[in-house]
Amino acid sequence: MAVFEDTLWLPCAPSSLYEFLLRPANVSRISDPRLGLNMVSAPDVVSVGSRIVFQVQGFGIVQTLEHEIIAVEAPRLIIEEQVKGPMKAWRHEHHFEAEETGVRMVDRVIFEPPGGVLGFLVKESKILESLEEGFLHREEELRRLAEQGAF
Repeated sequence: MAVFEDTLWLPCAPSSLYEFLLRPANVSRISDPRLGLNMVSAPDVVSVGSRIVFQVQGFGIVQTLEHEIIAVEAPRLIIEEQVKGPMKAWRHEHHFEAEETGVRMVDRVIFEPPGGVLGFLVKESKILESLEEGFLHREEELRRLAEQGAF
């Protein structure tokens, strides 16, 4: 399994950022537009057992994916796993760590690239590169929103 990890510090309370990211609509707001994220079905606020169905455009192909929220521990952890989608495995962990002047968020994505014909085209290195680009955009958006007092 491959692992991608990203760390971001923001000047806000952990609970504020945590509550912001519990809402799929907010995740759409901070996602890289090149991803073409489209929420098909999602609750207003996720909890354990929530399912999110969404579409993304990756590597020139529009894919429909379904993720399930498998852990929610306020205000320190959200974990989602792919239920349906192209990857053999996909788990995204959001860890929130309180610091004296803000919050450190550590995102960890553990994945196994797709198999079959798609696996020949979508290699681990390409997925890691795409994650790097997407998380850079997300960090910029979160910093901008934090500066505006959005959370």
